[in-house]
This record gives sequence, structure tokens and C-alpha cells, in this order.
Amino acid sequence: MAHLLDPKALPDEAAYAAALNELDDLMLADPGTPGGRRFEELATLIEEYEARRDGYDLARMRRMCESG
Repeated sequence: MAHLLDPKALPDEAAYAAALNELDDLMLADPGTPGGRRFEELATLIEEYEARRDGYDLARMRRMCESG
């Protein structure tokens, strides 16, 4: 199933808003299902967009959380 948000990154605020709306619809999707996989994909795209937009180093933050 093709989605508008299939690019490797969210290009702009409109795509970000659309991703947030779709993510909201998938909140109850079970992991491992198509909806659950789409939820994970969108969450990653949103996280990466927010990191670029807000100017923080996502890789560094993930390392800090893992070493926690």
C-alpha cells in the first residue's frame, strides 16, 4: 500500500502534520501488524524531522538513552 509519506524523510511542516495525524489513527495498532509497522515508520520519520527542525543531535541522544 503506497502512502504519501513514503519518502525517507519528512520534507516540510505539512508532511510532518500529516504524519502526526496518521500516527494518531494508528495508536492502537498491534506491533507486527501492517498498522503497527506503519506506526513505527511514522514515529521514526517524526522523530527525525523534529531533530532536524529543532537542531538537536538525534544519534547522540539515542546513545545517551542507551547508556542510561
